[in-house]
Amino acid sequence: MAVLNSIRPNVLSELRSCSPAQLKKNLGRLNEREQEELAALLELEEQNDIWAKIAIREASWDKGPLLWLTGHTKTEDTHWMDTQTEFRVPLPKKEYLRVVMQYLLSETALFLPKTREMLMSWLVCGLITWECQWFPVFWVAQTGKEDKVAELIEYARTLYRNQPEWMKKRNPIVQDNSLELTWANGGRFLGVPKGADQIRVHHPKGYFQDESAFLPEAQQAFDAVRPVCRQVICVSTDEIGWFHNEIKLET
Repeated sequence: MAVLNSIRPNVLSELRSCSPAQLKKNLGRLNEREQEELAALLELEEQNDIWAKIAIREASWDKGPLLWLTGHTKTEDTHWMDTQTEFRVPLPKKEYLRVVMQYLLSETALFLPKTREMLMSWLVCGLITWECQWFPVFWVAQTGKEDKVAELIEYARTLYRNQPEWMKKRNPIVQDNSLELTWANGGRFLGVPKGADQIRVHHPKGYFQDESAFLPEAQQAFDAVRPVCRQVICVSTDEIGWFHNEIKLET
């Protein structure tokens, strides 16, 4: 294999076909510029492989959204000083999160009861951010007050910010404000406050309702989006009412 001036596009396949002795000999023929180009090609190939694995719709630690959430980005804990934990950490590889992700990737309507420490809002925002970054989809999140729904958008912003630079460059955020993120590929994540009328004007691919048990007009908002959305996810700590009754029906 001779390499003149620059690395040819098929050089990687040629290198793979070499024996160890041939590989050592051929690499020794490369000048400094060619070695740099080869290193860049190898890095790009690795990035393409990682990107493709993460794009797979599967609840696995080795592929799909959980590969990204546990291996290529990090959450942030604003209470880290009180809990004596790290400020930035990947989503933990807890089996219950993988099981929930299976449902998130397969169910069209899902009610998820939670406690404060279960990371359900982080997991759902992780799914939404993953979908918006890898696919041109539109998601809407809704909860009580504007500042609370802004926190959900901030979860997505945090996950975007804490991933490698090459991932950001592959599909950058082109619109960023407190209640909306839009990616270059057309992916969009919008936050709206309480009220059924707030959601009726939108026709998203997915709808995420956080703290459903405490959200005024939660059932009316659910009924408004259910016919037009491919997926609806409702998450909340439990409280007697509509959300509680839906959980009972599911079980």
